[in-house]
Amino acid sequence: MDFLPNCAFETVAMKTLKNSIAASTSMLTPHTYVLTSSSANAKTELNAFDLALHGVGISDFNYITVSSILPKGCREGTMADVATATPGSFMFCVMSKIVSSTPGERIASSIACITTKETVGCITEYHGACSKEEAEVRAIDMARRMVSQRNATIDTIKTISSDMVVETCGCSISLCLLLY
Repeated sequence: MDFLPNCAFETVAMKTLKNSIAASTSMLTPHTYVLTSSSANAKTELNAFDLALHGVGISDFNYITVSSILPKGCREGTMADVATATPGSFMFCVMSKIVSSTPGERIASSIACITTKETVGCITEYHGACSKEEAEVRAIDMARRMVSQRNATIDTIKTISSDMVVETCGCSISLCLLLY
């Protein structure tokens, strides 16, 4: 485990992590993905983000964002699958997030998830000062390009998006949650 240093002051958590990784015979591979999105206004950007997560029932996780590859065979799940996760645990995801404190500004986030017939799938995110329809078009376009670069055939395209008009501080989020 070269990425975790050996030192005299190694913590118990570091030792446990090293041992856990060393004992693993394969890398973590998600079996299920779940798409969800939400928007919220609050007094602060952080509170708007938390309220957006709360709005879809996922505010009690610690998020670890990952890049944009979906393993072949990973199935689409539902929020009922997410409900089985332990509150406070790590939740891996691809996240599209935009926050703004400009009253009257329209903000949007989107996730596109494309599975292929031959190989891995691709997950892309887009966010900006636009409508959710525009964000979705851009996310799909990026995912199509990634699939094309892999010389693969599109099997399914799934998207989710959210938009809002900012009142005080706003947050729009779209996520592809990865369940292990």
